Amino acid sequence: MLSVRLPSELEARLDRLCRETGRSRSGLVKEALACFLGEDAVAGTGMSGPQFAGRGAARIAGHARIEARSLAMHRAIAEKVRSRPRLLETARDNIRRWRRRGVDVSAFAEWEAILDRGLAETLRVLADPSEEAARLRHSTPFTGVLTQEERRRFFEAPRA
Repeated sequence: MLSVRLPSELEARLDRLCRETGRSRSGLVKEALACFLGEDAVAGTGMSGPQFAGRGAARIAGHARIEARSLAMHRAIAEKVRSRPRLLETARDNIRRWRRRGVDVSAFAEWEAILDRGLAETLRVLADPSEEAARLRHSTPFTGVLTQEERRRFFEAPRA
């Protein structure tokens, strides 16, 4: 038995993930610990076998690489938006279109608030390396700002 007090922001994020995935808090926390610790099997979690083998350090390294690529892409988006501020409307249009199709996540309202605060705030968030900005980038409304060629370059860049 382990009891952990979470900061309210982290607890809210965990609750949101539970709602979005239909998983329990304890199940998500057990899986996260198993992955972080690199355990092949964690007693009592039901998490054993090849799907969890070796996920620890490799998963963290892979995740860090994906986050770094996302940040680099969003910094490129920020440069395009800085030179063409009308591209902010692309983000608003994407959110409206996705909602019409029945897709709506809490990050859309957050992005709309950021867009409402103007160009400087939007550029700041796009280029921000913080965990909060990384979370927002997972639901980016800036799809379509980079060309396929620009995006391809990020995915073909050598791994550091």
